[in-house]
Amino acid sequence: MYKAFLLLVVFYFELFAATPKLFKPVGDPIYKEIPAVSKMAQMSFFKNQKHVLLGFVKKAQSHKRLGLSYDKKRRNNTLNKAEQKAYLDGLRSLKEELTAVYLIAQEGLHRIIKKNYIKTFYQLKKTNIGVLRLDPKSVSAIKNYDRRLNRKQKLAQQKKAAQEKEAVITRYNELRSAKNLNGRWKGKSSDGAKLLLVFKADRLSLHYERAKDTNIFKGKYSIHKNSFNFKIQQRKRIKADLSHIRKVQLQRNYQIKTITEKELVLSYKDELLRLKR
Repeated sequence: MYKAFLLLVVFYFELFAATPKLFKPVGDPIYKEIPAVSKMAQMSFFKNQKHVLLGFVKKAQSHKRLGLSYDKKRRNNTLNKAEQKAYLDGLRSLKEELTAVYLIAQEGLHRIIKKNYIKTFYQLKKTNIGVLRLDPKSVSAIKNYDRRLNRKQKLAQQKKAAQEKEAVITRYNELRSAKNLNGRWKGKSSDGAKLLLVFKADRLSLHYERAKDTNIFKGKYSIHKNSFNFKIQQRKRIKADLSHIRKVQLQRNYQIKTITEKELVLSYKDELLRLKR
């Protein structure tokens, strides 16, 4: 059954694609333009010429069917000279109408490019109307406009890429700014200690709270790319309600693993600090 269906599809395709053998050199260039002119007729740009375009399509399709029927008569030796002459005269008339259609396409192309109707330009190209490939002036106009559009598109893509890159850099810097970090962040270190980080401008207070004691480190911080540099200037230890404060000069360079408005993950040697707003 599938094979029969396939043969039927092939039959209809061949029937649709077939052109009359009678005066084939004259008829083929005309009949092969039917799909292109049909597409032109569907374009809103040619709404004022739609009746001319559809008129050609209707006549060409009808004459094509007549030519195919005359092919059968020729095979049966029943086609007379009057019919052949009438058919040829019809082709000549269609050729004149196609020339008028070509003129519409050429003038349309000129206006489309002049008005910079990009979408319409690509629609007209997509029709594949023969005159736009055969007329040297049309070919040149299309080539030049295509080049212009490609250049414009390339510049637009470059601008977009630059804007996207700038947005990424801006976002990158925003997340690493004091404006984003200011406030209190809570979490745990990889050894189980409770953490509290308090940011204020360029100052940082880092609290480690364990079962028996609490260590608080205070100092200044700075960020360079993915390096979080903490210059510790004071250490406070609280144990059994007793506290001891001493000045220190320590430097810890954490690696930034994650940084968002809500999450901060830092690593230093074997230590991992996980914090949330």
